[in-house]
Amino acid sequence: MKKYIAIGLIILVMLVSISVLWNMYSTEKQERERQQSNVEVLNSDIKRYKVRDSLNVASVDALNYSIDEMKKYRANEMKLISDLKIKNKNLESLAKVSTSTADTIPKEAWHPAPNNPDCLEYSDKWATVTACFKDSTVFYSTRDSLNIAVSRVPKHKFLWWSWGTKGYKVNVINFNPRSTIEYLGFIRVKNSL
Repeated sequence: MKKYIAIGLIILVMLVSISVLWNMYSTEKQERERQQSNVEVLNSDIKRYKVRDSLNVASVDALNYSIDEMKKYRANEMKLISDLKIKNKNLESLAKVSTSTADTIPKEAWHPAPNNPDCLEYSDKWATVTACFKDSTVFYSTRDSLNIAVSRVPKHKFLWWSWGTKGYKVNVINFNPRSTIEYLGFIRVKNSL
């Protein structure tokens, strides 16, 4: 009888050990895939294209960082998160977009300012510029509108089914035709709880 109990205990210990080792293997495999994905994202450029013949779109894949990696590699952003009084455990993602605007306004587009005859004015949906010659000042105001779409990239696909999550893709649509998206970054934060 003791022999069977000992064999049962050995089998139980082996099953528990196999289960623990399998769990460790699965965790390490997921971590390796995450880091591999981050390397690919960091080595790729922003993809730029147009939709509706005039709307500029920039697209990047998302980085996946843990809170410790955010503290190590993105200290400035973490300082900002701290200043905003957002708890690390509640942080899910962080996006950063930079645009620049440049254009030339033809002479024919300028007209005298209605309230100041020493000034010329130009205004449209995206920009307002007033140039006053008497006091040598130029006032300008530009407007922009950005839409950000975050989508999940499925890990597996078969026919019309998809499952799992390989990563996330971020598309930023810029509606101002004079603006260019200079920088785009998106970080998904994995909280270890």
